[in-house]
Amino acid sequence: MNNLEKQSKNKNTGQSFQKLVDWVQEEHKPLATKLKLNYLQLKQTLVKIATNKLIRQKEDITKQIDELLKQQEELEQKVEELIKREELENLLGKELQKDLKLNKIERYNNVMLPKTLPPLDQYIKLNLPEVKFVKRLRRFRHILTRKFLRHYGYPVASYFDDGSVLIYKHSFKPRNRSEYWGLNLEERVCERCDQSFYVSESGEYLIKERCAFHWGRFKEKFTCCGGKRNSEGCERNKLHVWNGIIDGENGPYDDFLYTQPRSDKSNDEAKVYALDCEMCYTGRGLEVAKVSLVGYDGQVVYDHFVKPTCEVVDYCTRFSGVTAKDLCKKQNKNLKTFAEVQKDLLELIDADTILIGHSMENDLRVLKIVHKKVVDTAHEFPHPLGFPYRHSLKNLTKKYLKRDIQCGNNGHDSVEDSRACLELVMWKVRNRIPPKRPVRWIR
Repeated sequence: MNNLEKQSKNKNTGQSFQKLVDWVQEEHKPLATKLKLNYLQLKQTLVKIATNKLIRQKEDITKQIDELLKQQEELEQKVEELIKREELENLLGKELQKDLKLNKIERYNNVMLPKTLPPLDQYIKLNLPEVKFVKRLRRFRHILTRKFLRHYGYPVASYFDDGSVLIYKHSFKPRNRSEYWGLNLEERVCERCDQSFYVSESGEYLIKERCAFHWGRFKEKFTCCGGKRNSEGCERNKLHVWNGIIDGENGPYDDFLYTQPRSDKSNDEAKVYALDCEMCYTGRGLEVAKVSLVGYDGQVVYDHFVKPTCEVVDYCTRFSGVTAKDLCKKQNKNLKTFAEVQKDLLELIDADTILIGHSMENDLRVLKIVHKKVVDTAHEFPHPLGFPYRHSLKNLTKKYLKRDIQCGNNGHDSVEDSRACLELVMWKVRNRIPPKRPVRWIR
């Protein structure tokens, strides 16, 4: 079959089918109308379903928009709060940070801090922000170098580079009993009467003898009783005492803690504290009994009694003001352990903090803390005869600040001493007086 025949046949078939459709429409017109109506109704139903679906989608979208608007409002409120907080911090500045710091310190103390103390005279006259004060201390080299730290007897890192600590001590008294050192590790020389006695490393006295001594200084006569140089001591104590280290190099010790560097190195967080400790004698030597920390504005930051690690031999109440009641847990509920105080101080003091004190090597030694940023008033105002002679803090305060401290009969006040040290350094900075160098060193 050729193509012409195929086309002719398809044409005939199409015409026949159309005729059939026309016939059906004519013969069954009502049925076709009904089918068409049903088709339109079905189409209308589908349109309604699609319309309902679109309405539901619109409602869902509207809900989502409402939720997003609510989230946007909440975010805008949070942004406004952050902006207000930032503006408040910028407005209050360090005052706000100080308040937050004090709240943290009050948690350390478990008690309310003392009421606001009167501002320091030199603080008012200096009128210098803490950050600029720190820069002045660095610029004029008031901070002790490692060489001076070692010579003054501060705890310093040992040569072994293993974290251990060495302490070098110069003696204030000429010792004629050199045989007492090194021959017997348990033999000591009393700081008060120069008599030898024996004590173990744990602080237990192997021989218990009473000590007779003069508590005053010798200036032609003893200031305590007027006795001559070789006269019998006017004071009695149940046992001999020593300060815990011997002449020369001590250590290495592995129980000292180092102040840690802070993560943020901005000058805005540079801190200045004045530190002073009151001490008592135990079998292990001098131990801390009270520690006080004063801020740059002269207000108390930390002030606490400390429980010694060994039995107390002498509370030194005449000088320290510390009594047995202060170090008794039953009578002083806020008494802290040595480990607790160490932890508190290391949270307040970082490696960049500048500590100010008078002969502070003893304070850091009994606290067992190694710190490098130190300003020592004994170094700032050296004795004419050179080290190891030193002016007393009382005399320095009287001479340069024109006021008296340590006037009471109940011992020294560590807060008062800390404020005096801070004010002495402020006086030097205000008058732009660099630290003097010692006349000579003991070799």
